[in-house]
Amino acid sequence: MPGKYYTRARFALLFLLLAVLLLLRKPDLVTNPQLFAEDASVFFRDQAAAPHAALFYPYNGQFHLVPRLIALAESLLPLQAAPLVCSAASILIHALCLSLFFLPWNRWLIPNDLLRAAACLVLATALDGSEMIGFSGPLMWYLFLAGVMLLFCPEEHFPPATGWRWTAIAAMLVIGMSAAPMLTLAPIAAWLVIKRRGMQHTLALALLAALLVQAFGLLLSQHSDRPAQPLVGFVMLAWQVAAATMVSWAYGGLVTPLAGKHAALALSKLLSIGPPLFVIIGLVVLVTWLLTTSPPRQRIRLLIGLYIALATLGSALYTRNLVGLAVTLNSDAGAMPARYLVLPGALLVYIACLILQRLPLRDPRLQAIALVLIFAAGTHANFRQPPYPNFPWKAAVPRVLAWRAARAAGRPKPVGIPIAPPPWTMDLP
Repeated sequence: MPGKYYTRARFALLFLLLAVLLLLRKPDLVTNPQLFAEDASVFFRDQAAAPHAALFYPYNGQFHLVPRLIALAESLLPLQAAPLVCSAASILIHALCLSLFFLPWNRWLIPNDLLRAAACLVLATALDGSEMIGFSGPLMWYLFLAGVMLLFCPEEHFPPATGWRWTAIAAMLVIGMSAAPMLTLAPIAAWLVIKRRGMQHTLALALLAALLVQAFGLLLSQHSDRPAQPLVGFVMLAWQVAAATMVSWAYGGLVTPLAGKHAALALSKLLSIGPPLFVIIGLVVLVTWLLTTSPPRQRIRLLIGLYIALATLGSALYTRNLVGLAVTLNSDAGAMPARYLVLPGALLVYIACLILQRLPLRDPRLQAIALVLIFAAGTHANFRQPPYPNFPWKAAVPRVLAWRAARAAGRPKPVGIPIAPPPWTMDLP
């Protein structure tokens, strides 16, 4: 059948290609390996200080099972290898989450296998990679993507093998325990539990169980985030969050993947609001056209995608108090943290795939090539990521070893080790 190119060997090749491309985007992960931000100050520290309990510690009100499993793997290997273990594991998980879209059970979304493979390549190379590659903290957003693919896969498209199904259930539990933003999916998961049977019902139930644990973590544990506060009233705050969400989506979820982060920053600094307003109007017109001309089922998929992308972005802007970055068209929206724009960027790639399928490009190879070309400028501009500030791990190793020895001897002495990015430190108790 036209467009069917999937084989297991090609999936493995795509997975390896994505991993290599991610590494090429940030080669200092190998040339100067370091533990970055929470990888050192939270996950490595907690694993070193409480090796038997750290796996289930919440951080900032959220459970991060996958990063803590990576920290557990670091503790089982020589201390010198910890940054390489973290970077390698993060890149492989990142590549795996993206390459899952190539699997044949996603043909219900995009029938053309080559177009889905091209989408995987675009997602790995065109999105803003600032503090996103080889770093376990933002993995939750790529795990979120994988969880969406699992949750919404229709029963008739899911692999029938029992082993695959148990693997999917376990994966959904791990994803839910690693990606607290999936709480935005709780209403949809509850609906699927009630309305669906078979694998969708089971996966939705597994996700709800994990999200219930995440909800308890948010309610009962400490977190340092301070949500945006209403200066005039809650109605005005809701309007500001909605406006900031649209502006952030336009700059970070549209301009950055298509033209590069530098283009988004330049656009946000223009004195005239004309060009950015044109971008937002164009985005609204495009989405409206797709919603009004798509078949009913595709319209529902688009609406769910819009809900996921905008709800997660809006909730991040509110809970992280980032509304001020993007509340106006001439703002710092182009500098929005890249992690919050993974899902809007993925939605843009999906929309581009839908549009290409409507064009008179019958050859599946032409559709795939066209998608790569659409995002070529963004890929070129965003591909190379700057190295981390230089805090060599080899200089930290003797201090960690000395801390371990003092702790084992019953004379614990707190140690603070500078890490990237400054002024972060890894404080060993």
